[in-house]
Amino acid sequence: MSEDKMNRLTVPVSSVLINKSNQVSAIRQSEALAGDYVTHLDINQVKALAAAAKESRHGERDRLLILLLFDGCLRCSEAISVRPSDIVRNEKGKALKIKGKGGRVALVAVSASLISELHAYAFCQKLAVDDRFFPITRSQAFRIVTAAFDRAGIPRPSRDVDRVGAVHILRHSGAIERLRQTGNPKAVQDQLRHKSALMTMRYLKTISADESLRIQQSVEFKW
Repeated sequence: MSEDKMNRLTVPVSSVLINKSNQVSAIRQSEALAGDYVTHLDINQVKALAAAAKESRHGERDRLLILLLFDGCLRCSEAISVRPSDIVRNEKGKALKIKGKGGRVALVAVSASLISELHAYAFCQKLAVDDRFFPITRSQAFRIVTAAFDRAGIPRPSRDVDRVGAVHILRHSGAIERLRQTGNPKAVQDQLRHKSALMTMRYLKTISADESLRIQQSVEFKW
């Protein structure tokens, strides 16, 4: 292979955000993965964010907000609108009724353990069925999440570099983790309420890229 071609195939070191500790964000924006790569956090980092949020003035509320954004793969406006009456039961258990873009209503899956925590929180806070769990604005939600990033020592994502904000990355991260555990892109598409399967396939490509990198990192040359 010619030297010129080798140079074109080499990814500049400066284009990759290298993790320097276990607490550094999993956000990676490299030229080699640009385009379809979905920036995200891993589940342990989300747990760290939730634990950090609990140290705030409204700790339990803020912790539940972060978990719900991730677990339900929700947009900020959807999460802060959730009420106790939106928890519904179907033949498989409990789900969450969400009003999404364009006012479209859909059911999304949320972990049974988180549903139980939401019920307990509503009881402790004496919430009526039509009271919001999170009576805050989108700006307040942003401040809650960014403060959790700072407390947890996890670098915040940048819209300019990572193409996603600190709140919306939790939706991305929940989708990636659901796809890892289920291996079912169609089910994740329905959870995200994507009109086009092409949007959801970006998550599958991201997992493939992560797995490929992990496999190649296991290769060790002895020099």
